[in-house]
Amino acid sequence: MSRGALIVGGALALAVGAWVFSFRHLDKKWQSQPLPASKQAAPRPAKARSLPAPLPSGKSAAEAWAELLKNGAPKLSVAQLNDYADACGRDAQSLIVAARLSGDVAFLQEAALLYPENPLVQLEVALCPSASTEDRRAALEAFKAVSPDNALGDYLSAHLSFSEGNYGEAASGLLASLDHGTLADFSEQIMAGTEQAYLSAGQDPLTAQLAAMAGLTRPTLAPLREVSRHLDGLKDEFIKAEDYDAAHPTVIVGLDLGQKIQSQAPYLIDQLVGMSIERTFLEQLDPLTTTGANGQTAGERLAELEAKKADIQTTSVAFSELSMKMDEATSKEYFVRMRRDGELSAMKWVLAR
Repeated sequence: MSRGALIVGGALALAVGAWVFSFRHLDKKWQSQPLPASKQAAPRPAKARSLPAPLPSGKSAAEAWAELLKNGAPKLSVAQLNDYADACGRDAQSLIVAARLSGDVAFLQEAALLYPENPLVQLEVALCPSASTEDRRAALEAFKAVSPDNALGDYLSAHLSFSEGNYGEAASGLLASLDHGTLADFSEQIMAGTEQAYLSAGQDPLTAQLAAMAGLTRPTLAPLREVSRHLDGLKDEFIKAEDYDAAHPTVIVGLDLGQKIQSQAPYLIDQLVGMSIERTFLEQLDPLTTTGANGQTAGERLAELEAKKADIQTTSVAFSELSMKMDEATSKEYFVRMRRDGELSAMKWVLAR
């Protein structure tokens, strides 16, 4: 039996169909003007080029950060981004990075044309504000087909269904997410490609690393937050209607969403957003309710999350003071450890030096 059926069906003595049925009672007609359709992509020839050697830095982390804070991340021209993409063989990653750094949808259109089975490309199309609703939905279905174990596709499908008022479809997507143990938005891949783009334009390694980190956008976090808010609001509606058979699974799905966000990436923003979502739904449960496979109760998990939040806050404050004194070698090792072990662990490594 699937995890979704087990949790919502067996553990809660509720058939999956009943939960979906409760959601469908909330379906409403929805009308909206479609977003402008994207232009037809035209492929560009790939050129094999070697990346120019990066300039020597000679900067401290404090100097590099101060420069970024004063002037912002260096702006790369479309010509520079085309050179970077050419040097990378105009692969999917380089085209998506170029699209993000330039805001030029032509890079995304080229990627969509050349790499229709690449999950990063389909995810980017699904998140594109200028894409039509139909194109976003098609991209999400393609994303789920090429990345079937990634729960992100289920959540984004549910988000789109919620926005259309199709609560029954949203419920189906959320139930599917319970059977998918991973959630990945490819942020590490984007960050690595962005760093390479800055290096290809002649930026020194430290500035390239800092600019890539400072400029990393997380377009999936807002939809995930909205899904959690929809779930929390629907839970309240179910309780008001005394439909507890629907309210309880809604809490379970919300807990799972928060936990998956915490496990998806090494960055503190993921930890804090996921912890906030999980806390919202834990607070709906009796503190003695068992919520984990290890027998942990809701009250114990809340205490654990509070301790983790305090640890993050303390570590972040101490790191913000010490980071301004890091030399380039320490900064380089910090980024290696952040990507390998997570941002919090890397901060603690710096503090322990």
